[in-house]
Amino acid sequence: MYIKFNSTLAAINSEFAPNNRECVYYFKENQLLDENPKNFGKLSTINLFIGTNNSGKSRFLRGLLKIESSFIKISSKESHVHLESIADNIVEFYNSKRKRLFNLDNQLCREVDSIFQGLQLSKDPYRDFTNNYGNKGELFKEAKRTKLNISKELEGKNLENLNPFFQGLVLKLEFLELVCSFSDELDFVIKKYGSHRVYLPIMRSIKRSANIEPSIFRLAVSKLYGVKEDLIFSGLDLYNKVLRIRNNVKEERRGFEKFEKFLSKYFFHGDDVEIISSLDKEEHLIFYVGDDEKKIHDIGDGIQSIILLMFPIFTAQENTWVFIDEPETHLHPGLQKVFLETLLYDEYLLSKNLIYFFTTHSNHFLDLTINSDNISIFQFEKENKEKFKIKNNVKPDREVLDLLGVSNSSVFLANTSLWVEGPTDRKYLSFFLKKYCEGRKKQYLKEDIDFAFFEYGGNLIAHYLFDKAEFEADETEIRSKINSFALSNKIFLLADEDNSKGNTKKGQRRIALENLSEKSNNFLYQNTELREIENLLPKKVIKEFMKEIASGSKLESIDFRKSDYDKLGLGSFYENLFKANGIEKKNQKAFLADSGTLKNDYKIKLCEFTINSNLSYEDLTLNNPILDKLITDLYNFILK
Repeated sequence: MYIKFNSTLAAINSEFAPNNRECVYYFKENQLLDENPKNFGKLSTINLFIGTNNSGKSRFLRGLLKIESSFIKISSKESHVHLESIADNIVEFYNSKRKRLFNLDNQLCREVDSIFQGLQLSKDPYRDFTNNYGNKGELFKEAKRTKLNISKELEGKNLENLNPFFQGLVLKLEFLELVCSFSDELDFVIKKYGSHRVYLPIMRSIKRSANIEPSIFRLAVSKLYGVKEDLIFSGLDLYNKVLRIRNNVKEERRGFEKFEKFLSKYFFHGDDVEIISSLDKEEHLIFYVGDDEKKIHDIGDGIQSIILLMFPIFTAQENTWVFIDEPETHLHPGLQKVFLETLLYDEYLLSKNLIYFFTTHSNHFLDLTINSDNISIFQFEKENKEKFKIKNNVKPDREVLDLLGVSNSSVFLANTSLWVEGPTDRKYLSFFLKKYCEGRKKQYLKEDIDFAFFEYGGNLIAHYLFDKAEFEADETEIRSKINSFALSNKIFLLADEDNSKGNTKKGQRRIALENLSEKSNNFLYQNTELREIENLLPKKVIKEFMKEIASGSKLESIDFRKSDYDKLGLGSFYENLFKANGIEKKNQKAFLADSGTLKNDYKIKLCEFTINSNLSYEDLTLNNPILDKLITDLYNFILK
């Protein structure tokens, strides 16, 4: 999604152009609001505005909040306003083929002709169609139905040898394809434009007082920044909003009920949560958790902050743009993760097509952007008093971390740290734990609160735990080294089996770690027992992944046992399997690493394939007792 700003916006938007002067924001070396502005983007589901203090990010956020629909155009393409481009193509095509189209004597063509002749005369076709979207819906539906019917009629025909009738159908199909692409882009524009908006300013709280009017924050923000009061959610009026929703129609209550279930799942061990506005003089918000009754001020500050952020999001209308200044305020890093992942993956919130704009100084938010394609980062820099530069498509590198003031010591504590060799191990364990909780109906664990990952990088464990060159299997020294690196109360260390025999240095380390694990309550060493963590995957995954690395009809008939790949690198296993079943090399991808495992890019693909598969915990552990024991032990250790 991209936005093109109308250059006349400078005359009314004091955030972008104070005192009616030139625009102070620059994007790709050009003023954001010049006569031929660049499309601003790419915008995603979540858009983070980062920068040092006074870099213009909060001001830009408010400017975007206050923009009216007549001053922006939305497009799915970066290089141009796609809706206008398609409209031009339709008019050009129709004018050049009009006579032949009319020879088809089709009522739909005449209706479309009437619309697009009007479009040709329009000074602003983008605005005309977006403003009158509802009046054109049935016509576009009919165009799609007719296009589908023509496609079926032409199916199997030799398009180079058609009689005049079918040639006319081909022409009509080309025209309708343009019309349908216009309809699809129009749907995209309508869906993405924030027809509703909500703003959570930095001045927010849900702690009420008899000496504070519920509207005081909202009025102050409105007066300071010129934001309409009805767009502002400051939290102080949460009591009134809950009271109103409780007495509203069912559709209005649905989002609130989803919000209560969210709180139940992540913060109250699955116990039913019900939020009530009391009718006493004090006007308390009451939380019923199972059989317990709690007032809002008796709930922890972290959960209060989550409530403040998530209530207006769950109860927002469809197609809402949500603007929040520094959502990380008063949020533990683990809760920041819960917050962001809920926005990205909660099915109910995704169905509402919400778009989020945040200013932030949180490096923990940036950490979550690495594994998501639905987050965009915009970096703001102040060059001088009258110029702010915006960079898009920013990646969380050292420069960005420096802007946020992040140092190597910017770490946080979790109850348990999970030491793993690499990023795929991290993803697998996180996925396995989630499926374990779902399958066994267990309390969900929160990453970065209940547990956090530390990647020690294969043989680098020798560097972290003890000096490799001078290694001696001294248990006391190992205990000392582990304790010195412990960032949390407990450490779970997962290592690949990798043929760590007892007479090798690796084997000696394994024995020492196992001995320490047996005697310690806060350290658990776990070997995969099989060659690597990938060897723990069930047969179903290993079999289905064959289609990602080879092709041919013979794949369907290939069968094997899980024990066939328990001790063998998966690369060698697949190579031997394909050879035995007559899969030619030309039909195989280059997946085999020299070590016999999968090459790194295919390890990553296998990991993503597994995570995106619709697997239950029962699927993962069917005839797979080693994995079941590993995850059960890990879960119990974290909660110990």
